[in-house]
Amino acid sequence: MSSTNIYIVLWSWFPFGRAGIHTGLLFICAFSIFVLRVGQLHVGLRTTTSGFQTFQQYAFRSQTVQTAGWYLFSAWLYSEIYIFSASADANIRWITDTRNGERPKLNERPIYLTSYLIMLALVQTWVHLYYDYDRVDMPVTKTKPESSSDQRAHLIVPPSARLRTLLPSLVASAAKRALLMAMVGPFIYSMTVRHTAWNWTLSFAKMLWSLPRSTALPAIAPFHYKFLGRTFIAGFLLIMMWEVSNAAFSAYVAQEPLKNDRPITYESRDPNGSLLTGLNGKKLHTRVSLLHYD
Repeated sequence: MSSTNIYIVLWSWFPFGRAGIHTGLLFICAFSIFVLRVGQLHVGLRTTTSGFQTFQQYAFRSQTVQTAGWYLFSAWLYSEIYIFSASADANIRWITDTRNGERPKLNERPIYLTSYLIMLALVQTWVHLYYDYDRVDMPVTKTKPESSSDQRAHLIVPPSARLRTLLPSLVASAAKRALLMAMVGPFIYSMTVRHTAWNWTLSFAKMLWSLPRSTALPAIAPFHYKFLGRTFIAGFLLIMMWEVSNAAFSAYVAQEPLKNDRPITYESRDPNGSLLTGLNGKKLHTRVSLLHYD
């Protein structure tokens, strides 16, 4: 066996190379959504007397700020991973390649890409709050204790099956959202944040690279159709990661508290005592699950 084949076999068993690092960092992007969902989980609908009251109660709460913060962190980390993973032909490195002894220059393409993904994070925050992604819906079907596992099997929908059912709608909504922002993003970027983002990035870039003293903002923004297509793909993949993470969390958390197809208190020596202990717990989801299924 040649040394190349040995290298391939070893790294197939120990995937701690570049792909493994990227996978771990992408997991952090998705895990941020799980942290958000765990911290703000609630069961059932939130009801108010009017739309204004809903806005008044939830728009300026700390949970709203936390939601935006986690999505912004996920989008920023994803943008760094995407920029670092892109090939040289994509031309989205922070610093342009030097030619004929020229000094390196700041590249505006990654600045716009990061701004675009941050705008998507703000849009996703609004969608998250508007559609109340933090809500967990318990199944309306209640399992009877005397029913057999065969009779109950058709009443329980596995989370994987629920995710397969939701996947087409998730793809459609992610594509629409990413495409809409890809069309309006250049206008929002040019009219609002372009100068600020350029100056802010330039101040940090000068700490790491030796840039020319006069690094003025380019006269033409980097809105080439191929680059905009790349930003759309990056945004679509990011939204899909968010949507699948939210859907997976909701599907798995809403599962019945069962063990071997029986309630978790079935094998307890004191089922009523175990039930009361769960009902006295601090977690609302645990109390609701026991009331709903036991």
